[in-house]
Amino acid sequence: MLDALVVGAGPTGLTMASELVRHGLSCRLVEQLEAPSPLSRALAVQARTLEIFAHLGIADRAVARGRRPEALNVVGQGGLRTRVPLGQFDWMETHYPYILMLPQDATEALLTEHLDALGGRLERGVALETLQQEPEGVLATLQHADGRSEQVRARWLIGCDGARSRTRKLLGLPFEGGTYKDSCMLADVRVDWSMGAGEVCIMPSVHGMTLAMPIPGDHRYRIFVIRPRDEASDKAADTAPVTLEEFQAILDRTVPVPIRVSEPTWMSRYRLHSRGVRSYRQGHVFLAGDAAHIHSPIGGQGMNTGIQDAFNLAWKLALVTRRHAPESLLDTYEAERQRVGRHLLQGTDRAFTFVASGGLPARLLRAYVFPRVARRMFRGGRVQRRLLRFGSQLAIHYRKSPLSTERLWGEDVNGVRRADGPAAGDRVPELPVKGEGVERLQQVLHAPRHTLLLFTGLSPEPQAPEALGALARRLEAAHPGVLQVRVVVAGAQAPASHILADTDGAVHRRFGAGSECFYLVRPDGYVGHREWPIEARRLEAELERRLGSSRMPG
Repeated sequence: MLDALVVGAGPTGLTMASELVRHGLSCRLVEQLEAPSPLSRALAVQARTLEIFAHLGIADRAVARGRRPEALNVVGQGGLRTRVPLGQFDWMETHYPYILMLPQDATEALLTEHLDALGGRLERGVALETLQQEPEGVLATLQHADGRSEQVRARWLIGCDGARSRTRKLLGLPFEGGTYKDSCMLADVRVDWSMGAGEVCIMPSVHGMTLAMPIPGDHRYRIFVIRPRDEASDKAADTAPVTLEEFQAILDRTVPVPIRVSEPTWMSRYRLHSRGVRSYRQGHVFLAGDAAHIHSPIGGQGMNTGIQDAFNLAWKLALVTRRHAPESLLDTYEAERQRVGRHLLQGTDRAFTFVASGGLPARLLRAYVFPRVARRMFRGGRVQRRLLRFGSQLAIHYRKSPLSTERLWGEDVNGVRRADGPAAGDRVPELPVKGEGVERLQQVLHAPRHTLLLFTGLSPEPQAPEALGALARRLEAAHPGVLQVRVVVAGAQAPASHILADTDGAVHRRFGAGSECFYLVRPDGYVGHREWPIEARRLEAELERRLGSSRMPG
């Protein structure tokens, strides 16, 4: 029996299949389309997704193929302009403190190359026809483009087949929500105007909202136009083809500075939806990405959320399939990601209402007042940080997950508060360390397994590094293939086997590790458990609870 059948080869399905293969599972990835779509669709790759791409080993290639916006402009009526540089935001604690503009077709090409390099394969022209749940898995009927029908048994089926998901329909799950009233258009075009090249422009007017985002290429932009329904010339023509002349005429009406567009590679009109399912799992079948949730593209969240759905689920499927964890672990996928999806729908609803919806008074407010206050909103302070945390998806956490546990005994020492460290369920921040082949903490986490970090404390006993190093080697041997252990040594200058040197103590202080403690980090880079102090028996029991019986010598 196949371990997993993944349906749909967009970014979510490609990430899902790649991760399952990387974790050692047998997997087939099928896609109904016989050729890749030439349309770029999603555009923004957020910081958290770039961190995931680093796990996959494709982050550098993504950055090289994409484009970083240099500034954000808010342009109001009469050309009133607020320009906010988009520099490096070091407080974000990531190696990628920016947004990357990379069209979806380029992202899919990268992920396909990655899957091929792992030995996986994408099968095109293959559609899911039926599925039947069985005691040990799923019986799926696949329809090939040449008319051939095939039955496949797999322990798990993951539907990553988009907003019109066949998987979701076969499960009979309602896609609850609604459709925005506003009329939307987009185009990938050459733009000639007075605005700075490579800069994002938000342009509110009484006739609608226009957003221009730079994409790879000379003078190339993706332009979104959102118009109130009472501004649309033909309310019934939501699916009619868009002409360049029509798009230019709309921009002349909505953009407050002279603009000329040409050389279109993609033009479309559409309606925006906000919908989601109540359940991400039914038996041996899971939903991920747009199959589970769709929403306004405001904030560039959709593709990124789907990729993170897949990254959350893959390691759990691997542990269960390889019998290192009980099947109940898979229930945490819905518990964790449904909450993220629900907050995403709520957040994008609020953002869309702010930038587009509403009557004439709201449009006047956006066109004349918003550009004047934008500098205060976007230049530093609480509002900027809140917007960047939401957009980058670095603030996503699983603190309420049943997988997030902690045990904090004893007192704060050496002036370091344990409460300042990342809590159970938080993403591990990026910090400098010195180790074998690594210079950053998150590089240590790229292996497809749990990572145990043993902290010596800021004032360790002389024998502590050696003793913890011996414990690290023993624990790794007890959980081969599913656990790696590193000792974080305060004040160490040179790394050794299993040792990460924290030369100035910054890592200890950030983790609240004034004294000896440990953090157990999940394969997706989130803290699963943290505990003060290190007690070998309790630590071994925690590892067995999460990773199955050990091979610890008696």
